[in-house]
Amino acid sequence: MSSKVTFLLILALILSLLVLPAFAVQTLTQFHKRSGEQQALVVELFTSQGCSSCPPMERWLSGFKQETGLWRDYFPLAFHVTYWNYLGWKDPFAKRAFSQRQYDYLNHKGISQVYTPQLVINGREWRPGRQALLPDESDKRALVGRLSLTIEGQEFTASFDSRLASNEGLTLHLALLGSGMATQVGRGENSGKRLVEDFVVLSHEHFRGIDATQVSFSGTVGALPGEAREAKRLAWVAWIEQDYLPLLAVGDWLENEPIDE
Repeated sequence: MSSKVTFLLILALILSLLVLPAFAVQTLTQFHKRSGEQQALVVELFTSQGCSSCPPMERWLSGFKQETGLWRDYFPLAFHVTYWNYLGWKDPFAKRAFSQRQYDYLNHKGISQVYTPQLVINGREWRPGRQALLPDESDKRALVGRLSLTIEGQEFTASFDSRLASNEGLTLHLALLGSGMATQVGRGENSGKRLVEDFVVLSHEHFRGIDATQVSFSGTVGALPGEAREAKRLAWVAWIEQDYLPLLAVGDWLENEPIDE
């Protein structure tokens, strides 16, 4: 091999290393993602382990693990509500704030009533038809801007390069999701069943932005919930909302790593 060819090969290798992203591996404490400009489909399922009709819809949501558009077009979230807990089984993933999110959609006319299982897509109630998953509908989704999220340690920063007519009322939502969450249900409508659930929201925080052409956000990531240790896989998801309407999202699976006690 000539010295010129060898030089070119070495140069190509160096250049390829230089263009690698700063965070090649996504982890709980080292995460970086940037969205496209087109509106994402944020798919929220309000569910409960105490509801006998919820497991089939949760299996439907789990189907997004096989979608090539996951973390690009589709961002599934399973919010476990608390109002089924009084029927004999306390859902370990349920939080009052998740129930309140569902009622907020009701109060802002995104849904007509509260029930489980209930699907809300981009802030509007949606009932699945015969299709296995959602249609792509890429030609119908607006160009709204770009969202970037960086997590380093316990701190996060995010920016939204907006193409909206107004940036009033924008909020950033940050959620940690757990998949492969297994629960042996001992009481209630699903008594005796072993439920394996995906895209379970383990933590959810939201932050107001600093209004400018590029809207910026910053803050501290909350403490890791104990349930995260039971997940087969974890994922960070962040999305921009305006008046209870999700617009853009970023997310990804996290590299498996030991979780400190």
